[in-house]
Amino acid sequence: MTAEPDLPEGVVRAGEPIGIGNEFTGVQIRKVWTRQGERLEILVPKHGHRILLDAMQLEIIARQDPERFTQLFAVALGSEGAPGAGHVPDTGEPDTGESNTEGDGRR
Repeated sequence: MTAEPDLPEGVVRAGEPIGIGNEFTGVQIRKVWTRQGERLEILVPKHGHRILLDAMQLEIIARQDPERFTQLFAVALGSEGAPGAGHVPDTGEPDTGESNTEGDGRR
């Protein structure tokens, strides 16, 4: 099996990409073959982010509760403390609902 031109490093063959998008982002996915086996490639063209996932990694993703993705979004967007965004680490102090304006991250 010879490598096709313009394939990412480690990929020896690739299927046709399909796109999925909404008003916030767009991704391309395709099945690729590496020397270690088949993978699903996920590419975010706008930012250049790319990941290859094998069957076991995809199974782990499929087993996740949707709330886990809400938590991941909150971390990625920097809004971990937003309501419904998941667990906020305990600082050991009572939560008064007021923000600390000193910028040290504590409430």
